[in-house]
Amino acid sequence: MSLQQRLLGAILLIALGVIFIPVLLDGAGYKSRQQRDIEIPPRPVFPPMEEVALKPAVPTHIEQEQNKPTPPSVAVAPPPEHETVPPPAAFTLQVATFSKEAAAVALRDKLRKKGHTAYVDSTSGSKGTRYRVRIGPELEMARLEKLKARILKEEKLDGYIANYP
Repeated sequence: MSLQQRLLGAILLIALGVIFIPVLLDGAGYKSRQQRDIEIPPRPVFPPMEEVALKPAVPTHIEQEQNKPTPPSVAVAPPPEHETVPPPAAFTLQVATFSKEAAAVALRDKLRKKGHTAYVDSTSGSKGTRYRVRIGPELEMARLEKLKARILKEEKLDGYIANYP
């Protein structure tokens, strides 16, 4: 019996230790041990802009062109006024082509009601004006591949991926 009481007492002491030791050792002194002093320098004093003498800045590419000698037989073309950046490649899914605009608009509206970004694009050719119903544009061709399979399954429209616009 005394062995059982000793074991029960030991278990009770261990259980109380598990409960109350974390409360006593909650790490309250951690922040005070980890605190660091940071010295911030005083704010600099700048002179007023009226007192500062500035010389005009010359872009480096103009300085380099002026310092470079040009051969007399080669004519130098004037630099372009602004550089044009080509737009990123985009793709669209063409689902149908119609000769009547009303049919194309009806299919476009049906696709829009189902949440697709559909639009009608017209083109003129030897057979007259054709109205193409397209979904997109999309930057990733993989997304259009998935959409193409879904449109074929849901709407029974077999489209193809074309460049946008």
